Amino acid sequence: MKRIRQLAGFSKVPRPFFLAAGFFDGVHLGHQLIIRETVSRAREAGGESWVLTFDQHPLSVLAPDRAPALLYPLEDRLSQIESLGVDGTLILPFTRSLAAESPARFIDRLCGPLPQPLSKIWSEIRCGANWRFGSRASGTPELLATLGERYHFRAVIAPYAEFKGEAISSTRIRQAIQSGNLADATAMLGRCFSVRGTVCRGRGVGAKQLATATANLSTADLPVLPPCGVYATEAQLTDGRRFHAVTDLGVHPTFHDKSVAPLLETHLLDFQGDLYGQTIKLFFVARLRDEEVFPDAKALQRQILTDIDQARRIFATHILTCL
Repeated sequence: MKRIRQLAGFSKVPRPFFLAAGFFDGVHLGHQLIIRETVSRAREAGGESWVLTFDQHPLSVLAPDRAPALLYPLEDRLSQIESLGVDGTLILPFTRSLAAESPARFIDRLCGPLPQPLSKIWSEIRCGANWRFGSRASGTPELLATLGERYHFRAVIAPYAEFKGEAISSTRIRQAIQSGNLADATAMLGRCFSVRGTVCRGRGVGAKQLATATANLSTADLPVLPPCGVYATEAQLTDGRRFHAVTDLGVHPTFHDKSVAPLLETHLLDFQGDLYGQTIKLFFVARLRDEEVFPDAKALQRQILTDIDQARRIFATHILTCL
């Protein structure tokens, strides 16, 4: 899959091009609709399909105090985009100088000199109705259509995808995750919400006192998480193998360790081996219960066995949408 990180590079892409433009945090069902339609149109016309996105959210540069917590880091976002079959991704570094460009200048640098002779098929730039570009976000889809007349592309405004009668958005998904409503988050994403992290050494309580070894992930760099509690999850290892799992997200209240930051402790079902230092992608399938304080380790161990049984029943009866 081709990746370009400068506008000058994209101007060399053969015409006609078919470009989906947006930030695409989460690559949710609405984003997927825009990108899939872009890929389909490119294949019909014999052109190339591309996605334009930024390396960081514009507000993280322009107004950091208002920047949203992102659902996925850049590499996961690109991986999801590329899984939809695009020919390439244009990943622009978002800077103040880029933000200061006029909309016309931005499109001029994006498209470059028109090839001669022109293709009989116009290129397309597809975006949502709320997409903006150029200085002070003054570039609207309507202006994009006007500029398209000059640069031989058609602007296509994609309709919103809806869930429960409202437009799907990254904000709605973020709120669903943070409130523990995984079912709604999964429905809007089109797959289970996931996080990625490197397995670190914990306190050894799981293996020593509870007979359930866990792979521990720090939450320090994970801006969006569901509430503390116990979850049925699925873990994907570095080598691609996947295991059903039970994950505790919390601060170990039974062991009076309330000074620590929340930790993800995942017990992989039917797994044996050493995971220290490996990167794990963890998919949240269902919430099992709140985090609780137990009178002693034995009571907690009994509850863990109950959690595992409940998770196995979920995995046996549900069609998972984690991919």
